Amino acid sequence: MRRKSVFRGVGSIIIMSAFIMAALVVVWPVSAAEKPVELSLNHLFPEVSWFHKNAVVPWKNLVEQKSKGKLKINIYPSGALSKSGTMYDAVKAGTADIVLDAGPYYIGRFPLSEGTQTPLLGAQSSWVASRAWMDLYDEFPEFRKEYADVKLLWLFSQGPGQLHTRKPVNKMEEVKGLIVRAPGGIGDIMKALGASPVSMPSSESYLALSKGTIDATVFPGEAIATYKLYEVTKYVTMSNLYVQWFFVAMNKEKYNSLPKDLQKVIDECSGTVGTDIVGKAWNAADKVGFEMGKQKGVKLIYLSPEEQKRWEKQVAPLADNWIKAMEAKGYPAKRFVEAAKKAIAKYNKELADKN
Repeated sequence: MRRKSVFRGVGSIIIMSAFIMAALVVVWPVSAAEKPVELSLNHLFPEVSWFHKNAVVPWKNLVEQKSKGKLKINIYPSGALSKSGTMYDAVKAGTADIVLDAGPYYIGRFPLSEGTQTPLLGAQSSWVASRAWMDLYDEFPEFRKEYADVKLLWLFSQGPGQLHTRKPVNKMEEVKGLIVRAPGGIGDIMKALGASPVSMPSSESYLALSKGTIDATVFPGEAIATYKLYEVTKYVTMSNLYVQWFFVAMNKEKYNSLPKDLQKVIDECSGTVGTDIVGKAWNAADKVGFEMGKQKGVKLIYLSPEEQKRWEKQVAPLADNWIKAMEAKGYPAKRFVEAAKKAIAKYNKELADKN
């Protein structure tokens, strides 16, 4: 009997200890140092897009890897937290921690930034223009001031816009009279070249071309695959008509709240590092589009150097008018455009040397 009592006592102690340990596990919180800091990243592209898969996700992975799991990026594609044109205000207010949006949605909001849309600047790829924008950002305090409300991570550009047509365009005279989907300022470029621009969402281009409602559209090369333009157009005039700027920005307060080591991770993954990830991904997507087009019978038409100069001269007044208007407001617009052309020429050469 006595031995049973001893065993009962020991058993009770063991059971009670187990209950206490279980309670401690439940009650004691996990150390805050073990929990990653979560950041939301809102961008405008669909989750199924090449951009999401080949640009946004690789950047997310780089940040998480460099932080050794201390940072976790939660991606919200297709403007899930805020739509294009509202993302800058959203990140400023903290509705999203990080946003990626297209600058042209903010007409008049970033006056000097709009100089990056000067027609026929000559950028031969997304990476070239993207690197040029970062040079301009470093060089011009007026440029930096336009993003003073946020922590700007980097700027980048889409691939050069080309003219996708149903019939060949080898010279300016063959542009005359074409009905071209060309929204916003791009429409001004096409009008100067003699076309009749119409504005419509990019997603409607395929149907409009198939019905003959329009004769042509303007897009970077990647759109050949993205929108299956090879089924409704048979020619691409490689004229590098325009490029556009995008920004990637972070909420200032959120950035400042991070420990110094995590701020350093964000810094090391931004700037030209972020620019290179996106620029190279867009270059690759453009290449895929052009290759697919050629396989489907699309012909790439390259303007002669003389013809390219004619197109540049024809649209030059658009840039001149913008420069005059901006200079009157006190912006260094002429110097900005000249610096843009210089930086683009530098990176065009660098890209050519690599290839």
